[in-house]
Amino acid sequence: MYFNKDIIGYLSGTQFTAGLKIEIAEKEYKIPDRLSLIEELASNKRIIHMGCCDHLPLIEQKIKENKWLHSRLCAVSSRCLGVDINKDGIEYIRSNLGFQDVLYADLANDNVCEVSSEQWDYMIMGEILEHVDNPTGLLQSLFNKYSGSIERIIITVPNAFALLNFRHVFSHKEFINSDHRYWFTPYTLAKIATVAHYKVDHFQFCEPFPLRQKWSNSFTRFLLKRFPAFRETLLMVIHV
Repeated sequence: MYFNKDIIGYLSGTQFTAGLKIEIAEKEYKIPDRLSLIEELASNKRIIHMGCCDHLPLIEQKIKENKWLHSRLCAVSSRCLGVDINKDGIEYIRSNLGFQDVLYADLANDNVCEVSSEQWDYMIMGEILEHVDNPTGLLQSLFNKYSGSIERIIITVPNAFALLNFRHVFSHKEFINSDHRYWFTPYTLAKIATVAHYKVDHFQFCEPFPLRQKWSNSFTRFLLKRFPAFRETLLMVIHV
């Protein structure tokens, strides 16, 4: 999905309205999952995988289930450099899992020469922005340090419109990862990216993984195809 050019002024702040309505989705015949979409974009590309480690106790099980993003990216990209601030995690995947092209580094606060000295097609930021206190500041810092080296960033975040959220509203509850600071919509994610000097390429709603069996009833599938904004994850590609 692409934004209409008419909203660029609102994203940049040169125009304002308290009642903006924008198109964010249209009916689809497939229900894509986050891993497959990122994998498709990364195919034969040079990529940086920011936050590559994941949760250590879960990695090996995810590999068995083909759900560990870093291993899938390494399999399809021409090069995948994994970077994480988790020193123990980097050592673990290097020593125990054999992934050598990884770095312990803080991309936002350090100028990592292994990144800035080369050219990359994508940086992958999967499920990161909702965990940081200042997502705009993080994107701005990455822009300042690597805009000459990285062509595009792929971002995935929790979708504020997810069907699961509405289901819990009916029982007067909120269901959330306790470390999350934010929910995102296409406009709010595009807004912080624009403030950080990026331009939005395109965005898409997807599921985190192929639909689980308990969610595979025909009515749910109908809703997720007919109204993609009910899906759990928002994927957006931005560029300098």
